[in-house]
Amino acid sequence: MDRRVAKKRKPTTRQRSTLGGGRKRVLVVLFVPSVERDGVTTIDQQSWVDGALEMFGRVFGGATAYPKAKGIWRDDERGGALVKDEPVVVHSYTTRVDIEDPRNLAELGAFCRTMGREARQGEVGLVVGDEYFAIRDFAEGKR
Repeated sequence: MDRRVAKKRKPTTRQRSTLGGGRKRVLVVLFVPSVERDGVTTIDQQSWVDGALEMFGRVFGGATAYPKAKGIWRDDERGGALVKDEPVVVHSYTTRVDIEDPRNLAELGAFCRTMGREARQGEVGLVVGDEYFAIRDFAEGKR
């Protein structure tokens, strides 16, 4: 059995020119829930998915929404109740410059807080790069 580990290689100049286009290396992922925090009451998920896609399009240049997944979330504030969900996963690749732009972060944060508040969530899940953000404070105007 061959136990060698393949080395990660950077694309060659020829590969980069053949592929063309810009390089976006930061992945942003948003989980759009299907139910309220109670785990029973459905939300208008399609409206939130459409809103997320539009926001990501404006802020980062585009996004893709994947069909419903299966998930579960432990709500510690409700005695560890398990909330079963069928989230839609929306993801967008962006650049370090765009993800660090305060205006873009403000719009992304505002969308997450609004969705959390209006869809009656306990937490909105957001991944930026390799870091998960558990957004729980849905107060308006928060930075």
